[in-house]
Amino acid sequence: MSNLQLKLVYSLFCFIVGYIAFCCANKIPCGKCKCTEVKAICSGLNFIPELPTTINILILNNNILTLINRRSFRNISSINLTTLRFENNSIEIIQADAFHDFKYISELNITGERFLNKTSLKYSFLSLTITTIQKLGLENNNWNELPNDMFKYLSGANLTLSLRYNLFNTLNSSVFSPICYLKQLQVTYNEIVNVDVIGLRTTEVLDLSNNNIYAIPNFCKNSDESFVPHLKYLSLAYNAIRTINKESFKCLDNLKDLIMDGNRFRSLDNNIFALLHNLRTLAMGVNQQLKKIAPFAFNSSSLQVLHLYSNHFQYSESKFKKKRFNPQTIFQTIPNLTELDLSQNYMNDYAIVQELFSSTRNIQKLTLISSDISAIPEEILQKMPNIKSLNLQGNEIELWDKSLFENLPSMRELYLGGNNIHVINETSFPANLLKSLEVLELSGNQYRCTCEIKWFLDTIRSTNLSTKMQKKWPSRYICYYPEHLRFTRLADYFPTIAECNSLNIVYLIIITACSSVLILLFFVIMTFKCQINFKNALYLFRLKQRIKHGYFSLESSDDFEYDAFVVYCDADRLWVHGVLLKQLEHCNLNICVHLRDFDAGDTIINNIGNYMAKSWKIIVVLSNNFAKSEWCQWEIDLVQERRRRQGKEVLILVMYQQIDSKHMITPLKALLDTTPYLSYKEGFGEYLFWTAVVKDINKPLNIPPTSIF
Repeated sequence: MSNLQLKLVYSLFCFIVGYIAFCCANKIPCGKCKCTEVKAICSGLNFIPELPTTINILILNNNILTLINRRSFRNISSINLTTLRFENNSIEIIQADAFHDFKYISELNITGERFLNKTSLKYSFLSLTITTIQKLGLENNNWNELPNDMFKYLSGANLTLSLRYNLFNTLNSSVFSPICYLKQLQVTYNEIVNVDVIGLRTTEVLDLSNNNIYAIPNFCKNSDESFVPHLKYLSLAYNAIRTINKESFKCLDNLKDLIMDGNRFRSLDNNIFALLHNLRTLAMGVNQQLKKIAPFAFNSSSLQVLHLYSNHFQYSESKFKKKRFNPQTIFQTIPNLTELDLSQNYMNDYAIVQELFSSTRNIQKLTLISSDISAIPEEILQKMPNIKSLNLQGNEIELWDKSLFENLPSMRELYLGGNNIHVINETSFPANLLKSLEVLELSGNQYRCTCEIKWFLDTIRSTNLSTKMQKKWPSRYICYYPEHLRFTRLADYFPTIAECNSLNIVYLIIITACSSVLILLFFVIMTFKCQINFKNALYLFRLKQRIKHGYFSLESSDDFEYDAFVVYCDADRLWVHGVLLKQLEHCNLNICVHLRDFDAGDTIINNIGNYMAKSWKIIVVLSNNFAKSEWCQWEIDLVQERRRRQGKEVLILVMYQQIDSKHMITPLKALLDTTPYLSYKEGFGEYLFWTAVVKDINKPLNIPPTSIF
């Protein structure tokens, strides 16, 4: 064997030995348990084995340990445990002497022990050292109540208590009264409807999220004394709360953080948080039923962080005119606001966005993810001289003026990923901004790998810019154009100086000639293939002519909660929600669909009747699926009744799919024979189709639609 081969074998041997040593460096043999230097996990046993003396964290899961007492721990009685966790061990009894030998336990967690006798557990607390126990977890045990004296033997404890994932229907907080200082209480993921907080006088953190609470608890003992005088953090997120009034948070003078995400608010009135004089953080996201925000709803001189994400609220001119919100005042009464999250709302109205941020001078972090933004007002950031982080990911932004990002000395993070950006060049960002940024996120855009992007690639390769693009460079930076480079990574594209010279005149002539032929061929094909689009164009033309002839509106869409109610077959749901709903709401229309807007708990028949009555127009999406559905045939009767009362202009019929003659029922045929309809066809002509639909929705009811058949 040659010297080279010997060296290779020796190197391989050293690598294997080193790898094994690295993988096993922190593991210690301890029988059937898995151990590191300080932690042991024991499973599949019917006793607790001997463990190394260095262990201070013991996790017992999926064992058969029906009885736990001092003798159960005889093999480890000399170990100084600080953390002890039981999980799914089929425990029935924990005796009073169980923890006698462990004087340093600071965390005890009992999870998934559904056979455990709560009275025996109560007496086991006698053997805990009150001065050291800090965390007690009693989770996922299927408990629906606790004995009134459950914690009588923890009277001197300074404790954080978790009762998550149980089945409590009522939170009777008097059961916690014996605990000297209950610092934190988590009762999340239960079924709580009713809450009293009488026994939480020392509590600073109260988390009641993910329950069924429908009203904000009473925090006042009398007019000026609080049941929870030390409460600083309160979460009522993901419950069923519908209303807040000015008195809802009375007696919470020390509250700093209020989390109200995921409830069912329809409106927010003026000054509802004004009594929270120390409020610092307010989260009101994921309230998709929210329709109105009063001008001074967030009035607070102490508020610094406001999260209003995922409300699908329309910050538009039309909603402003209907007094659903006021862009000039909504943030004006929060002078110390430093962080604002308005992600997943509708903010595609350029003028409204300008007004919305006219009074947010102290903003340091602004998050507007997936907010339907296509253009950023040029002066918006100049009114935020202290901004450090701007997140505009997932919008429709393609271009912006270079001046947008000038004079921002504090900016450190800029996120523009997932937009429609095609090119980054030397005019995109000021040079001083690129130097001061710590994060520049531009991944997930549809880049054109042409000479226009050469500057961007050269800058990445010659500077440290790639380190600011985090871990998404180069994998998430992809070419989408030209076709032969589609899905190529930008990092693998190397345009040369020669390639980027002006095109040869011969190539230019050839390209021009070919383009002309293709355009001519395209128009010929469209003439034969797009009869539907021509019909839709004629429909729209005649509709505009009628409007010019002086008709006036006797009834306005402002008198209704929704602009339109959509009647459709569930089999067509993907198109309705993914295409029709997106297009119409992009045009600032408020559309009602049953999967999103109906009241939970009410019958489908009542919901349909109620929400049709709240809607200005009715959109009927016709298809073979619709014609075959008995349920949809019943809805046609309701539609016909609405038509008889208000005329055929109240209906917008959309032929999503041509209906076969074998599925054409008599009521449906009668409707089509007497009412003009629009036919949908994907691709060329879609813009014309959507324009006609929007015009028809906005048309006053007394204008007769023009038939095109």
